[in-house]
Amino acid sequence: QPGGWRRLAPAALLVALLPVALNASAASRRHGADARLAADFAYDLLNSAPPYGVLFTYGDNDTFPLWWAQEVAGIRRDVTVVCLALGNTDWYMRQLRDNPVRPLDTAALPEVWRSRMTRRPDWPLHTMSDSAIQTALSGFVVRETQSVALGPVRRRLKAGTVLYPNDILMLNVIQHNVGRRPVIWGITAGREFGGLGDYVVQRGLGFELGTTRPDSTAPGLDFRRISTAPLDLAATERLVYRTYRYAGLLQDGAEHLETTSASIAASLSLPFTQLGYAAADRGDSSAMARALDHAIALSPNADLRAALTRLRLEGPTAAAAP
Repeated sequence: QPGGWRRLAPAALLVALLPVALNASAASRRHGADARLAADFAYDLLNSAPPYGVLFTYGDNDTFPLWWAQEVAGIRRDVTVVCLALGNTDWYMRQLRDNPVRPLDTAALPEVWRSRMTRRPDWPLHTMSDSAIQTALSGFVVRETQSVALGPVRRRLKAGTVLYPNDILMLNVIQHNVGRRPVIWGITAGREFGGLGDYVVQRGLGFELGTTRPDSTAPGLDFRRISTAPLDLAATERLVYRTYRYAGLLQDGAEHLETTSASIAASLSLPFTQLGYAAADRGDSSAMARALDHAIALSPNADLRAALTRLRLEGPTAAAAP
């Protein structure tokens, strides 16, 4: 009837507002760790790359926050983020090839990378043509064992190895950039490193591909290999203590985070755990305690926190290889 909807409108409005009223206490503007951690992790991961780095990520949780940080907050736009999950699509391969490298904000660059400033790259990320990209979408099966040159590094491909589209993309990006632009895998991108793990060194949350194998006698590298690659101690210390942000977790702890945030916190805790063991190997009790205090605060895993706490209390002599 005419006017019926007008009479029902107030009741409909009350029903529509009911979810808001019931969730008012949770939907506050307080910014706890869960609200801030993705942004801080994006800042940390982007700043794990030297100037004009190519940074491999994998999925939504480690890629979308980085894009937000670059496009909205203007953080490290010089870094080219390559999401390997999207690397199975033709449009994304073309986009990566055709997008120019953006300029470096030198004023905001962490001091750890200031000695590595270089000219802005003027070449495409890869040189696959549209037809080559379409061919790559079918994948490739290696018929015979072979050694493939990727610039100055080599990868051995065993017979029967299946290369998926994102593998082909990754190898093309590496071939076209290694030795010319820094190539880094984020801590969340797995430990395969395109089959080139023998050339990789970890610096904080990033795993950088070198042009030669790391020197096992170098005093600045820790070869305990908790993360499958030697750890650059000096660069990692400068990143985790002077550059990275932790959304208040160092004060509040990580025990009560939701699942995705807990996973991020666990990633942030790893370099501190590694530094703690490296300091223990040197017999440096002070450096060990400092690193483990941070690792304990950032670890969402109760068993790991307990183990690190015991190590922290017992000192360097208890730090047998994990």
